[in-house]
Amino acid sequence: MLNEEQINFLDILTKSLGNVSVAIQQLGIDRTTYEGWTENIFFNERLQQITESSLDYVEQQLMKQIQEGNVSAITYYLKTKGKKRGY
Repeated sequence: MLNEEQINFLDILTKSLGNVSVAIQQLGIDRTTYEGWTENIFFNERLQQITESSLDYVEQQLMKQIQEGNVSAITYYLKTKGKKRGY
């Protein structure tokens, strides 16, 4: 189970797109407290969900930039996703 402070942390983490430093600072806890929480399976599962959700959001924003013809975004995408094709 999660305590109230952990739930608040996860809410802040969600709003900050998974930025742990922002969540730690806003909640006013030490990083060692956060690291201890990661041993809690329920906390860790929620942490992984937030990480995946944040990644989905960022990928969506990258795709918007690609659709708008942003050459830097296109190049980045090809260098990361198109490696097998020689980019």
